[in-house]
Amino acid sequence: MQEILSIRGLSKSYKNVRAIRNLDLQIAEGQAYGILGPNGSGKTTTLSIVTGIIRQDSGLYRWFGEEPEASQRRNVGSLIETPHFYPYLNLEKNLRIICDIKGIPYGDIGRVLDTAQLAERKRSRFSTLSLGMKQRLGIAAALLGDPRVLVLDEPTNGLDPEGIAEVREIVLRQVQAGKTLILASHILSEVEKICSHVAILKKGELLADGPVKELLAEDEIIEISCNDNDELRKKLKGSSLVKEIEAENGLLILTLNEEVSPAEINSFAFTNKLVVHHMLSRKRSLESQFLELVKEE
Repeated sequence: MQEILSIRGLSKSYKNVRAIRNLDLQIAEGQAYGILGPNGSGKTTTLSIVTGIIRQDSGLYRWFGEEPEASQRRNVGSLIETPHFYPYLNLEKNLRIICDIKGIPYGDIGRVLDTAQLAERKRSRFSTLSLGMKQRLGIAAALLGDPRVLVLDEPTNGLDPEGIAEVREIVLRQVQAGKTLILASHILSEVEKICSHVAILKKGELLADGPVKELLAEDEIIEISCNDNDELRKKLKGSSLVKEIEAENGLLILTLNEEVSPAEINSFAFTNKLVVHHMLSRKRSLESQFLELVKEE
């Protein structure tokens, strides 16, 4: 797959605050790539740099394998933070201004308003829109000219559940149509529902990145105790059945490797002449894993 965006050693500080530090990311064509992290993790700063809004202190980035230049912006549609439009103009007139800036024919306005489910409100002033509609208009503006890449910064921030679902549906349709998506969010469930790949940031540093299914997979957790927990722990450590073993209140807490079942653990204990008298299976939630990654040290 062609590399769409490459980020190498990117750093940016605001006075005494380091927003991002030596950030490396590679995003390929067709990926729905989530940048996930709590507020203040550097998501908006990263997207602001690669969309040309602010300059980095050091490091570099490349779009489509080339040095950044103004002509690339036609292939990148972006919505960074809150959408800004003239409140006294209607939707169509606001989008005409965006077309003039981008050098795009007005004929594309109808298409993007339909995509954002706002065609019926094209004569309404921006000031009359709900917050969800304003976000959808921001996405419509980003889609003008049918760019190859869509860059969205917290597009569901502050929306009610209905507004979140509407924005998610629009974004998913773009992903399904083959656009490359770069989505910043602090909402883990939104990244899981939309994105194929994810990078997790904390205080401007990359903690982990990779396919969502691998990085944020729900682990099988087993609580177990037997007639000799120390012996079971020792035996399991020498096996390929578990990722982690922790002791807690007289129990062993096992994080199983992929495709290992609780029945296999029970059988393993029996084979080693250990009698299990307590076993409980549960899933580690995506939320708990995410919080574990970004928690304060």
